[in-house]
Amino acid sequence: MEIKGRRVLVTGGTSGVGRALAAELTARGARVVVCGRSAAGDGQVAVDLAVPGEAERLVRVAAERLGGLDLVVANAAVQHHDRLTAGITPGLLPRLEQEVSVNLRSVAELAAAAWPWLATNPEAAFVAVTSGLAYAPKRSAPVYCATKAGVHVLCEALRYQAWADTPQVRVQEVVLPLVDTPMTAGRSGPVRKLSPEAAARAVVRGVARGSAVVPVGASRALLVLLRVCPPLARRLLRDG
Repeated sequence: MEIKGRRVLVTGGTSGVGRALAAELTARGARVVVCGRSAAGDGQVAVDLAVPGEAERLVRVAAERLGGLDLVVANAAVQHHDRLTAGITPGLLPRLEQEVSVNLRSVAELAAAAWPWLATNPEAAFVAVTSGLAYAPKRSAPVYCATKAGVHVLCEALRYQAWADTPQVRVQEVVLPLVDTPMTAGRSGPVRKLSPEAAARAVVRGVARGSAVVPVGASRALLVLLRVCPPLARRLLRDG
């Protein structure tokens, strides 16, 4: 896909990887609309993707501003560290609901809302951002890991539907490693954090190539290790 001139929507685009993605896409000549819960600026839309119907409204606003959509990047996510074995602790249920709604349900809603716009183009793409944790979870964020695994499976099933109904629309999954963002502040892993800018450059290159799965940074090695030695790969991420 040629990035220049594309009309792009990026969710979670006001900080972290999303903001870096928006900057990289804009630098390559794309026209970009981003969203965030506290968005306030040109090209930004304030939405709470935990609320059903907000992803649909976002698509409508973005498509109206841009005159259509060629590329949608479902990047928004929240992560909570909850120990479910501790029982129903204060605030647990709202946190669980937020993670499932933002990380998984809103991605499905975003796809359904965006598809009529994407399908009108001779070449378009729906991109969902997952994580190495979708393939090998960590103990400290079980629901986050489960929702990212759900998005991975959603991409596969959505790709099957696209092949049958709208083959001109690609479905791509971006698998991120540990990236230095507000979400990961104070956390560490088996490898050094990748900068949001480096992650964004790798994502855009993968999207432009049209790869069905775009592993970024250390995620490439993880996916290989999961094939050759799954127990070791899972042990490396378990305590992350």
